[in-house]
Amino acid sequence: MQNTSRFDGRTAIITGAGNGIGRACALKLAKDGVKILICDINNKGLEETQALIEAEGGCCHLQAFDICNEDQVSESIGRWVSEFTVDTLINCAGIVQESSFVDISLSEWEKVFSVNLTGVFLVTRAVIPSMLENNYGKIVNISSQSGIFGRPRRVAYSASKFGLNGLTQALALELAPHNINVNAICPSRIESKMTEEILESRVESTGEDYASVRAKYEKSVPIGRLGTPEDVASLTAYLISDESSYITGQFISSSGGR
Repeated sequence: MQNTSRFDGRTAIITGAGNGIGRACALKLAKDGVKILICDINNKGLEETQALIEAEGGCCHLQAFDICNEDQVSESIGRWVSEFTVDTLINCAGIVQESSFVDISLSEWEKVFSVNLTGVFLVTRAVIPSMLENNYGKIVNISSQSGIFGRPRRVAYSASKFGLNGLTQALALELAPHNINVNAICPSRIESKMTEEILESRVESTGEDYASVRAKYEKSVPIGRLGTPEDVASLTAYLISDESSYITGQFISSSGGR
């Protein structure tokens, strides 16, 4: 059963909703009564997310497109904002790349920035006019602790997330007079496909077995466990609610005390 009292009439676009944090945000907000518009480059993942939402009685529309492609973003987001009153945007799409700095190729560097920063720019730019027209909006960017503290072997990723945090703060100041809040969540050590890629990369680089690498990873979290996508989704729900109307331009950690 949906709880519509908190988000009655709200509509959210969620990028990267084919799995992980994006999917968890879509499921959480749909359960709370938000009309969900999901996008990802992974159409199969989107269909799975949509099926999960609709099985619980939620409303979900999907479009598969590349957020790094300006024409695809313009066409797809334009279709949604012309059909729905979009008041919420959650930028979840992201990729990680682990290697020593000298081994990063230009194409790898550009790919990380294209998804983690340029894609956010393109999607957000396409959505904001609708929010300005209605003098209301909530934008949440899923960043990373790597955007607050630089990480070795993750230079491209850290740099892109530092950039995303800068975008968040600057855009929040620009949009504050228009009743639009912009915040970022900086997760760390979250159970996700991205975390699995990090662990596998460390297995390859250190020669240790997976169990040992994972145990060290978990032990590094003061709270004693890895976070879940649902942990991030719950914080996201708060940041798009009117209960957080005085919070903007912030980078909020969801890191188990790290």
